[in-house]
Amino acid sequence: MMNRIISEDALDIIEEDLPFDRLYGKTVLISGANGYVPAYFVHMFLALNQYKDAKIRVLALCRNRERAEKRFSEYLDRDDFRLVIQDVREPIAVSEEVHILIHAASPAGIKKRHEDPVNTFLANVKGAENMLELARKNPCEYFLFLSSVDVYGRMENADRLRENMSGHLDPLDVRNAYSCGKRAAETLCRTYQAKYGLPVFIVRPFQIIGPGPALDDGRLHIDFISQIIEKGKIVLKSDGTAVRTFLYITDAVKAMLYVMLKGKPGEAYNIVSEDGEASVKELADLMAANTADRNIEVVFDDTQRNTIEVTGALSVVTGDSSKLRTLGWKRRYSVSEGSSRMMEYYGIKVKS
Repeated sequence: MMNRIISEDALDIIEEDLPFDRLYGKTVLISGANGYVPAYFVHMFLALNQYKDAKIRVLALCRNRERAEKRFSEYLDRDDFRLVIQDVREPIAVSEEVHILIHAASPAGIKKRHEDPVNTFLANVKGAENMLELARKNPCEYFLFLSSVDVYGRMENADRLRENMSGHLDPLDVRNAYSCGKRAAETLCRTYQAKYGLPVFIVRPFQIIGPGPALDDGRLHIDFISQIIEKGKIVLKSDGTAVRTFLYITDAVKAMLYVMLKGKPGEAYNIVSEDGEASVKELADLMAANTADRNIEVVFDDTQRNTIEVTGALSVVTGDSSKLRTLGWKRRYSVSEGSSRMMEYYGIKVKS
């Protein structure tokens, strides 16, 4: 049986007041579907079929068959779902007509990005080109590109980031392969929209918390989960003062759907909520306090301050959601509520 949290989340998403009927009877291709955020799109589309008879066909493009079959084991025998196993850097091998394309393929986690900067860059840029070419040759109605807050680069001040801002990003620094790849892919999307009239929508997610990543993924919130499970404490590699903006995965997916179904083609939208701003220490304290059956201590480890996760991090990354909110989107889950749902998924008992 599918995990209860994911089942509830998928149902929550499809109950949002959105014109989902525009998607009925369509074929959707999701690149990078093994990732925890794009996987939620798979769950959502198939929930529309199950509960609303939407007759949507879902093509999940993944590079690793074993991981894909494990993540989507419940769907493998369904007629409305098919795995497409290939590298997104190669021309997309799909012969049937595709109406909705979601490009989300990209190496996940800061460790993987820095271990393979070439693939990190090309998965975003070459992957975008291959997906856009497929869209151009099909009756494409929606093309959604999952970009990143990283495109903003380093700013002079700590103001909340708005879509028209652009900070310094050194293209010769190999550590910027991910950020520069996302920037280049955004430009490519915009040029295809301008030249071919493709209905391209760009979203820039900030920190999304939720079920799905492996416990060794390297993301901040997943590190906290694994430490609670394995060590019974949370160990901070920095002083914990860095501020981020956290958003639970259902709120993030809903926001992206608002952009795709109600936004303006060729533009970018922050996927963020000001209410989700918290320091690293505050997030750790929240998750420790929400653990029901153990007393979780938050401690500091100064010996890890020179790791890439710490040295490559900005002190403040917060965003402005006003453009997104003009579409009618509202956040549902607080950081505390969202992190508790995530903890439940990984088997941690949380306080009610």
